[in-house]
Amino acid sequence: MLTSRRMLSLLLAAAAVIAILSGCYAAPVSETTERGNSDTPTVGSEISTATYPVPEENIRVFGNMAASASTGGFWQWDTFFRPYIQAYDPVTRTTYVPCYQSGCRHNDPTCNACFGDLQSLVEYRGNYCAMVFLNNETASALVTRPLTGGPLQILANWEPETENETCRCVLCYVSAGKAYVSVNREPNMLTEAGQQSTAVQKSSLVSVDLQTGAVSTILENYDGYDLYGVWGDIAAFRVLEMAEDAPEFEDWLAQQPEGTSWDEYDRQFVRYRFLTRNLQTDEENVLVDATENFVRTVDPHRSWGQYAVYQVDRGLYVYDLEKQETKRLFTYDQDWNDYNYMILDGHVIAVCGTEDVCRVWAISIEDGAVTEQDILGRDRMVYTIEYECNKYFVGLLVDSSGNADEYYISKEDYYRSNYDAAFR
Repeated sequence: MLTSRRMLSLLLAAAAVIAILSGCYAAPVSETTERGNSDTPTVGSEISTATYPVPEENIRVFGNMAASASTGGFWQWDTFFRPYIQAYDPVTRTTYVPCYQSGCRHNDPTCNACFGDLQSLVEYRGNYCAMVFLNNETASALVTRPLTGGPLQILANWEPETENETCRCVLCYVSAGKAYVSVNREPNMLTEAGQQSTAVQKSSLVSVDLQTGAVSTILENYDGYDLYGVWGDIAAFRVLEMAEDAPEFEDWLAQQPEGTSWDEYDRQFVRYRFLTRNLQTDEENVLVDATENFVRTVDPHRSWGQYAVYQVDRGLYVYDLEKQETKRLFTYDQDWNDYNYMILDGHVIAVCGTEDVCRVWAISIEDGAVTEQDILGRDRMVYTIEYECNKYFVGLLVDSSGNADEYYISKEDYYRSNYDAAFR
């Protein structure tokens, strides 16, 4: 059986998908908004907002796209339909296969664009760094290859310890010459219906030196931890803690009235700490303890370069991992039923609302300037960012009927709420 904590992790992951697909909620305009050093927020179409290139350190790895610092565009892949990665240039709106071997069929790892059973990839310091599955997805390997081409090099690999186990690893971040990997060892079990199910039994967090392949364990037990980012030797974590009297999630749910929301369990029994850890000395600095009202985000963009974002009560904070300093960047004008936030392109995107209404702001980390997004009178975000490159975002654009499709948009047009400029 899944533990309550693991079940909750799966539910939070599901919530992230729902939030990305639905945007959020939209909220009535109030007369004033408190915020860092800014005055009255400006509607997007009225302001020219500074944009920034993607960071070259503390690179978050997720999904099926990655920024390309070398081309200014994106790497993208979908191994279900094709065994190779593609490059996309949003300026010329063209896609190509980054392989320069004459006559190559792009169907095995001898091709510069093929990595095998690719799970995730990032460009870092002139190389691809990727996580692949091996042996029918029972094992994992961290591999690298120069952007200019060449054979795949296996930096580290993880095999199952027994024949009844799989080892599926997740590449989380790349920073300061190291890859940060969640190593998940999962026992294979049969359900009462005779179907195979997988429950995570053990999860650890390790770093892999991208030059030597040396593996170092950071956390023997990574369950309940969520890595927010790494800058130099400083890592930021959100830590989930269960109340001592918390029942198993399944037992609690069986006793609730029909229609009870699963996140009620979260509100009753789950607490969070937010902390940093020096990876050389193991010294921890607790920024938010379990007695405070830490408001989690369901968005994967929780750090950008040297900055990590978090919320306590109605305040949004940015922690500088390099300077090890915190500043309060933004304060919501009132209490809302729902919150979400993310950090991209040198800005924190703050979202709040209720079931019927939604508001969205972009707040500059540099100077605290606030730009309120125009959501066209709807009850949700019009455009939800998924990825960024130097000058463009890619994300879900929701039309007036509520249908969402993936579109590219320049960063300038996004801040101006010029959604008509989005393209596919």
